[in-house]
Order: sequence, then structure tokens, then C-alpha cells
Amino acid sequence: MRRTSRNVGTPVRAFIYAVVIHIVFGALLGVSLLIQPQAVTPAPAKPVQAKAIDLAAIEREKRRIEEKKKKAEAEKKRKAEEKRKAEEKKKKEAERKKKLEAEKKKKAEAEKKRKAEAERKRKEAEKAKKAAEAKAQAERDESEAVSAFGAVAWAIKEQVEKNWSEPGDFSGLSVAFLVKVDRQGNVLSVKMTRSSGNARLDESAENAIFKASPLPFPGEARFYEYLKEFNFVFKPES
Repeated sequence: MRRTSRNVGTPVRAFIYAVVIHIVFGALLGVSLLIQPQAVTPAPAKPVQAKAIDLAAIEREKRRIEEKKKKAEAEKKRKAEEKRKAEEKKKKEAERKKKLEAEKKKKAEAEKKRKAEAERKRKEAEKAKKAAEAKAQAERDESEAVSAFGAVAWAIKEQVEKNWSEPGDFSGLSVAFLVKVDRQGNVLSVKMTRSSGNARLDESAENAIFKASPLPFPGEARFYEYLKEFNFVFKPES
């Protein structure tokens, strides 16, 4: 019984397989018919419209551009030249001012030197004038001092002789001294400048001068510088 069932099932399955295969091939055939390529019809080409080229306009434009370029270059050169001239003018003006300042400074220095020289000469002249005036005044004072001393010279001689007392004969003898006094006529020092040759006379005469102090002396203070030292010659009366 089991063997019979196996033999019956085999043809059935084969039949089913055949049907399925036919269905598949049919489906494939239908699909292939549906996807067949279609012819592409090209679109009609649009005609290109040609434009006329205006060579004269191109040339005019080219000339315009060139002219513009030339004008720009000319303007650039003009501005550069103006700048150069302005800088040159500025430089010259600066040099002119510098030169003027230098000349002004030079003149100021020269004027300063001139004034300094004039001032120096003025001071020298003033100094010389004062020196001359002082010298003239000194000469007048000295002359007046000598005159004033001459007025008291006999009084000094008499006062010294009154204070001299040395016995003996001294006829023809004399002794010279340099006498220094203060402003009141007080004798400060007595220096023998020439001896009489007689020691007794020399010593007694010197002592007499000291004893006669203060000596008569001019009271004018300006005379003192000329009379603070004077020569005195002592000669005994015979």
C-alpha cells in the first residue's frame, strides 16, 4: 500500500512544477513586452540669430579708452609736476628762511661784539679818565701837601732845636734823617740817612727829634700819605 502512494504522488508534483514554470515564463514575457525601449524623437533645433559686429564702434571705444588712459597719465604727470614744484618751492623757502636766520644771527652776533667792544673801550676810557683824574688829584694833593709842610718846616726845626742841648763846637756840621710820624705828628721812627761825621752830634740830634714829638704837622688828612715820612736835616746853629 505504501509503495503505491509514492508512485501516484510523483506525476502530480511534476505536473505542478510544469504549470508553475509556464506561469513564470509567461509573466517574464509580459514584463519584457511592457519595458521595450521607445524611440526618442529629437526636439527641433532653434536657429541662432547672428548679430552684426560694429567694428567702427569697437574702434571708437578703443580710442575712447586710450584717450581716457592718456588723460589719466597726463593728469598724473601734471599732479606729480605740481607736487615737485611745490616741494621745490617749499625747499627754497626753507633755505631762504634758514639763510635769513643765519644772516640775522650773524648780524646779532656782530652787533653784540660791536656793543661789547664799545663797552670795553668805554670802560677803558672811563678807567683811563679816572686814572688821569686820580693822578692829577694826587699831584695836586702832593703839591698842596708839600706847600703845607713848607709852612710847618721851620716850626719843626725850631721845636727840635729847643730839645737839643749838646755842648761843643759843631760848626759846619749837619746830619740827615728820615722821620716817620703818625697823623697827629707823633714820631714813630728816626733813621739816619747821612751822618755828620760826629757821633755825638748824630746821636744828640736823633734824641732831640724824639723829644720834640709830637711835631707840628698839617691837619689836612689827605696830606698824610705824602708827609708820613719826610727828610729832616739837622744843622746846629753856630
